[in-house]
Amino acid sequence: MSLQASFPAFELPARPSRRLTAGMLLFEHADIMDVTGPWSVMVHNGVEVVSFAKTKDPVTIGMSMELKPDFTFDNLPDVDILIFPGSGLAESNPGDAAIQAFIKERAASTEVLFSVCSGAFFLAESGLLDGKDATTFASLIPQLRENYPSINVLDHVKYTDNGKIVTTAGLSSGIDGAFHVVSKFRGQGSVQDVANHMEYAWNKSTDYARTQLADQFIVGIKNVASLFADTYLHSGGDLNHWEYRYSISPEIAGDKVLRIIKKELMKKEWTILEEREKSLVGILDHSVLGQGKIEVELESSEVGEVLIIVATRVEKYKIVKHD
Repeated sequence: MSLQASFPAFELPARPSRRLTAGMLLFEHADIMDVTGPWSVMVHNGVEVVSFAKTKDPVTIGMSMELKPDFTFDNLPDVDILIFPGSGLAESNPGDAAIQAFIKERAASTEVLFSVCSGAFFLAESGLLDGKDATTFASLIPQLRENYPSINVLDHVKYTDNGKIVTTAGLSSGIDGAFHVVSKFRGQGSVQDVANHMEYAWNKSTDYARTQLADQFIVGIKNVASLFADTYLHSGGDLNHWEYRYSISPEIAGDKVLRIIKKELMKKEWTILEEREKSLVGILDHSVLGQGKIEVELESSEVGEVLIIVATRVEKYKIVKHD
């Protein structure tokens, strides 16, 4: 017995369902997540995804996944969405002549140009992002800002939408951006249902930004501390607070590690507020996050000396705007 409601005297007109198509650019060492994350989102939302590259030769994305392009630049059919992943050429040579010629040829006839992670550099090179908002992988934001001063580079969003062009931050941000791109055609409600079906917490544009996590205050210190760590015990926090804990190798004295970290902090124009035998407290000005309080402390434990590094945003999280 059918459970479908039936109203014989009332017939709805036929609603033709538009078939959306997307083309995924492939090139050697494109990031796996940049490619497969948006691809999966598109397919789950009923979008037909095809791949294309300079030639039909197999392409290795990441370090080991080999994909055979469906089309080349010369014979790719018209698609609604063009997807530009990051890594590989996006970072080593975004001005690649063949890719730039392709973008120039297809930009006007494509409804949405969608970059993931450092794929934004392809669009930046084309000039299509001039005067527009854009974002990219967290550590590449300063480079995007410096190399392309005509672009309004944002560091506090998962993705940007300029109508025709959508750019995303790094890696998994491409998944969120892909949901957003499909919602431009299908509506947010429909896409949210698909996200629920995929058991994915779809983050909207300002829900999370890697560059705004408080660990950015102490990434440099972490890199130094990890050289002397026996075990990486803890890393956790949020936008306003982050804490690292390491057990220090017994081959080096903890106070020596503390002195090395102090030297590193002084390079970053750190202002010391308090200095004791086993602790340092200071203030650090960060170009993106603003001002943060940094606390470094040595603590004795059963596993030996433990180095604790804590960063706390002085002012509660706020977006720092750039000219």
